[in-house]
Amino acid sequence: MDLFENPFYLLGISTRSTREEIMDAAEGASLSGEPDKVAEAASALSSPRKRLSAEIFFLPGLDKAGAQRLLAAYRKPVTRVEPCERVYALTAVNLTAAALLRLQGSGWAMTAYAVGLLSKAFESADANSSMAAVNADRRLAGLPAVPSVSDVEEELDKLRLYCREVVKGALDRLPSRDLVEAAAQIVRSETDFGRRPPPVLVRDLMEIYDLESRAFFDREEATAKALCGALKAAAADRGQPRKAMAVADDLEKVLFNWQSVAAPLLTFLKSTGVTHKPSFSVARDVRDAAVDIHNAGWDPALAKKVTSILARAFADVAEVSEIAAEDAKRLAGGR
Repeated sequence: MDLFENPFYLLGISTRSTREEIMDAAEGASLSGEPDKVAEAASALSSPRKRLSAEIFFLPGLDKAGAQRLLAAYRKPVTRVEPCERVYALTAVNLTAAALLRLQGSGWAMTAYAVGLLSKAFESADANSSMAAVNADRRLAGLPAVPSVSDVEEELDKLRLYCREVVKGALDRLPSRDLVEAAAQIVRSETDFGRRPPPVLVRDLMEIYDLESRAFFDREEATAKALCGALKAAAADRGQPRKAMAVADDLEKVLFNWQSVAAPLLTFLKSTGVTHKPSFSVARDVRDAAVDIHNAGWDPALAKKVTSILARAFADVAEVSEIAAEDAKRLAGGR
């Protein structure tokens, strides 16, 4: 639920407003148009369960003036997203999501920064602290407290899904290359380059990224396999060393393009202790081609070149880079 679709916003009130203030606001708002929407908003705030949803998606901890002041900054497109300070984590989540939803023309770096802010805010908005924030305002409004933390958890799950869609929308507005750069930066920043577990919104982002990149990896893996076959065929035909090196150059382009798209997933999976299976599979195919070329004695220089390409393209895949390093030593005559 966007802030500007929230019942509290539609009535021009805050989460601290009393029943009387809600009714007065509804009466005044209905005179200015859209009485059905106003009536629906008032009804939602009069229902304890629907009200909780509106509270979780709004700005707890702020009075009417404070809420209106902050909301004014997000009614139009923005070019920057700033950290939300001295507010509840739940309020920071909703403000940052609203800003990210309206972020335009700022490039991938600002998008990545904003997603990082949203991720950190959501990680801090646990059920107990959110329930405390909502109940603090309910006391001021003279309303009964939320009785069960499970109700809050249910609404936070909905907020998580909303934030997930906001993040996806922000990234989808970027050109493809910028989207990959933003995703890579988000994962690096939020996992400390894969050294700590990813926060929940980064997990969600990588789940989407993984699904939407599978067609790319399937296509590129098929291309890499074909090039490995062509590489061995050209190497076996010793009269065409230039052709073999040209195929190796084509393979290098495919692998480095692969690496750039896989980078966010590789960092993310490093933080979870899991290997990116498509990357490992294509690296194994390339390694096997280099080993076959070397063992057959067709073209030692070509085998060295392919092994070097493999080591550089998959430097972030420990299982691959270690094997490639050992292969390079053997090809150079080391032990």
